[in-house]
Amino acid sequence: MAAAKALLTAAGVLKPPKTSKTPKTSTATEHAASSSQLDPAATTDDVALGPLTGLSISTSRWSSAECLYLGDTDLEKIVALLLWVARDFQPKTHMDVIHQMALDTIIKCADDPTGRALSLLHTTSIDKLSKVIEIMMVHKDGSPKDPNETLRFMRRCARIRKDVLFTARDNATERVELTEDEVSLCYQRFGRYLITHDLLEHQKKDPRYRLRNRFEGDTHLSTFQRSFVDNMLRKILGDKRVAPLIWQYGLPSIVATRHAHAGGLSSKFDAGMLQSSLEECLRWYVSFANDIVTYKTQEGFACQLSASSLDTEERQRQQTRRQALQKAREAVRLGATLAKQRDGSKRSYDDMDEAEQKTLEDYDTGRTKKAKQGLTTPKLKPFRGKLALKSNA
Repeated sequence: MAAAKALLTAAGVLKPPKTSKTPKTSTATEHAASSSQLDPAATTDDVALGPLTGLSISTSRWSSAECLYLGDTDLEKIVALLLWVARDFQPKTHMDVIHQMALDTIIKCADDPTGRALSLLHTTSIDKLSKVIEIMMVHKDGSPKDPNETLRFMRRCARIRKDVLFTARDNATERVELTEDEVSLCYQRFGRYLITHDLLEHQKKDPRYRLRNRFEGDTHLSTFQRSFVDNMLRKILGDKRVAPLIWQYGLPSIVATRHAHAGGLSSKFDAGMLQSSLEECLRWYVSFANDIVTYKTQEGFACQLSASSLDTEERQRQQTRRQALQKAREAVRLGATLAKQRDGSKRSYDDMDEAEQKTLEDYDTGRTKKAKQGLTTPKLKPFRGKLALKSNA
């Protein structure tokens, strides 16, 4: 539950662990104390701790059946995510109100045989979204990330999208899907921005980070620089494909701007807007989770994963494959050279030695090309989301 706790701490619902020295207590006592430090503003007189997040909720507000339904570790993370973004969007709104809206959103988006619900949160989607939240909010070692830092980085990605969208075709709204080329341009611009502003001192001295500027508007990134950008995206966002989704569709409105309504909910209209914004946010994250699973099923993904494996035996196999691939490439190049010499009457087949004749025959029959293709890891398609935009956007 590290992801849920990190989100609730960022929302101000849970207090961060104290770093100062405290009297020695038992492990069980310490755990109970740290997990029950709730925001005083979120408590009421007639309350009980809900099974979902430990938040205070009215004992008469939810039925026991609903509490049992929400007593799920995956749903716990999803509700914590909604509480976090809603609190950032409406910092002055009482946490009990936000909590109720988050639960209403979950119920509305769950499976419903009557067809009235959005049917976003079926069992499979819940599991996928839970894993995405875990990746985005927890480091590989299990320690929680700072969700607010993640959010700031997501908004930095979104600002690059605004720059690319500054065209005549989109003066009215950001709710438009960027093309594959436009997303690629966002990646290049953002990568150059990171290299310009986010390098450590020792990296600034490394010539490999030096950006090419052959002409005005040059957006080139070297292979090494792309590797740095990808590592930064994975480190902060958990999955580098979060950024292309932001560039393709933009952030959900509730995430895009901080403190959009700092005065709190003042009318039913404001409450309805918050509710619809939470639904939009949930739809965005669920769509991303589903798209990630679809992306991983494409041909060549398993090979790409194996190529970057840290397993000793797998790394040895990949090294052997790369060596064989290098030989195959050399055979193709040599075969092409020999064919050109033969066809240009510079050398006849009989002038070649036995090894060259064999190379030329393998080239002419396509054996070397086939061997090269068999050793080459298939190139993956760029990640593209399938988020359904509203027609009035």
